[in-house]
Amino acid sequence: MLRTSIVMVVLALAARASAGQGPPAASPAAVQPPPPPVAATEPPASSPDPWSETEVTVDKATQVWGGVGFGGPTGAGVSVQLLHGLAADVREDEERVKAVCAVPIPHCAQGFLFAAGAGAGGGKLSLGVGARARVDEEEFHGTVGVALRASLVRTWGSPIGTEPGLSYLGPELDLSIIRVDVSLGVLWRVSGQGGKSALFTWGVGFGL
Repeated sequence: MLRTSIVMVVLALAARASAGQGPPAASPAAVQPPPPPVAATEPPASSPDPWSETEVTVDKATQVWGGVGFGGPTGAGVSVQLLHGLAADVREDEERVKAVCAVPIPHCAQGFLFAAGAGAGGGKLSLGVGARARVDEEEFHGTVGVALRASLVRTWGSPIGTEPGLSYLGPELDLSIIRVDVSLGVLWRVSGQGGKSALFTWGVGFGL
């Protein structure tokens, strides 16, 4: 009887031990956090076309203007100038530039500059090249120009620095800004007797 009870106890303990030796319960898998959202990248804004609002007109043109001035050797006098060549009219918003290129090349429409003037001391005829522009922008309003010309001067009356009845020929450089003209040059005597064989020319004028 005792032996039977011991066997039953041993079998019960063995059954309980075998039940406790089963595979351990699997632990729940760790939940991975979702990846952070990727910010949507916007395509780079295209830069505006710098020429989209610029108007350019190119054509042949002739400009004529007059002026008054004082200089040597012709003294106080009046003048007229003609500029023929290729013109460009450039507009952008409220700004505008109108320019004429007068150079005897195809890109400037075989242009040229012609000028004539007369004063108390003589007369002058000039032929050359040049450029002139009318500028209207926020920082500047007015005309600018440059010219290089060959001038023929005939003296009479009371010329400055020489005698009347002489002819001179030579180059002159003319600069203008906001209607004020300044010219410098050198002339050599080509006809007549007496007076200086060479003289410097100068002048200050105002364009009309």
